[in-house]
Amino acid sequence: MSTFDTVVQQIARATGLGAGAEQFIKVLAGYIFNKAGGVSGLLQKFENAGLGDIAKSWTAGNGTPRSIDAGQIRSVLGNEALEEIGNKAHVKPGLVAAHAASALPVLIRTLTSGGALPSSMPASFATLVNPAPRRKKPFHLWRWLLPLLALLALAYCGWQKRNVLTPPPVATPTATLAPAVTVPSLSFKNTGGKIDLGGVVRTAAEKAGAIGAFAGVYGQKNVNANVAVNPDVSPATWMDSLKAVATAPVAKTDGLAFKFTGDTLDLDTSKLPTAEAREELSKLFQNRFSDVEIKGLYQPGLEALGELRAGFGAQDLTNALNQTDITFDNNSDVVSTSSLAVVAEAAKAIKSAPAGMKIDIGGYTDSNGSDAANLALSERRAKAVMKALIDKGVPAGQLKATGHGESDPIASNNTEAGRAANRRTLYTVY
Repeated sequence: MSTFDTVVQQIARATGLGAGAEQFIKVLAGYIFNKAGGVSGLLQKFENAGLGDIAKSWTAGNGTPRSIDAGQIRSVLGNEALEEIGNKAHVKPGLVAAHAASALPVLIRTLTSGGALPSSMPASFATLVNPAPRRKKPFHLWRWLLPLLALLALAYCGWQKRNVLTPPPVATPTATLAPAVTVPSLSFKNTGGKIDLGGVVRTAAEKAGAIGAFAGVYGQKNVNANVAVNPDVSPATWMDSLKAVATAPVAKTDGLAFKFTGDTLDLDTSKLPTAEAREELSKLFQNRFSDVEIKGLYQPGLEALGELRAGFGAQDLTNALNQTDITFDNNSDVVSTSSLAVVAEAAKAIKSAPAGMKIDIGGYTDSNGSDAANLALSERRAKAVMKALIDKGVPAGQLKATGHGESDPIASNNTEAGRAANRRTLYTVY
């Protein structure tokens, strides 16, 4: 495979352009070498825009290339140049900058692989970007006549042997194809304020949005992104919530790591410095990503449930359950998808309880709304938790659901934090 073909494959994966990647690279390379200085001139443009360190990281021998976003590309190349590139490469105007942000690091790394900053198109690119015109060959009748005669001779031989049996073709084994990627993914790791992003999303806009969100918080130079674009994957439904989470102060805690795979989130808070930080981050993710199944939530109650020993008593189970936190979809009695892992752990503990132990599930609300409406909502939520536990294998006869409305508040209803504390589920084991 030629150098050019390798670059085409890499940029096709990074941008999601597919077969259109080759034309985009040709136009982009033409833009670079049609300007004074070639690669050196392009790097100087980035230097003048205050982005020289990023651009230099793309050259061969400078470690991992640093990422850049569409807005920064636009500030360097300008709208007029991007429009011209888009027209020649047949790329939609709104996507040119994002595709260039993905393609330029790969292209510059390849162009400088010889250790120099070429000012003219390298030979390995020139013949492919600007191929020499093909010379029209003269027509020779004998070149057509000889193959025709050969075909007629073969046909005659076949007619002579028409009674000879032809053995059936031997079946050739079919290669096992790797399963196609159909869901988006995004991984995040914070190591001392240095961010590593990886994964695959559907569009260049999603990629730029994810990188831009974290670059805005940590600084572009501290974000190392390896995010590919694949138009065959489904949309990242969690992307907008992720951008909001990125700006939360607690989300900047050193050691945080997570990975989205489709509608599942693997959360790792094990390297965070304190249990309080782990709990706060878990609450943030549980509330923000209510429609995502979350693995790895940290709650004191989950820790307590895991520490229960055989033969535990009613008070032990009550204390552990009442430290867990189950949330609901906004203004509804539907247990959030992000809380299903908590329900599963609670069900596991209840099923291991000594025979005859029963549980009353109590639902509570804040003071917003009428007394009657709050009482009805609290009862529906208590029943929703009971049903979720039954769905996880807890015998229905072991459970009872009771709504208490806004009674017995444990915090002031004058603040959002207080109201959130009053919206709770309490368990009484007997």
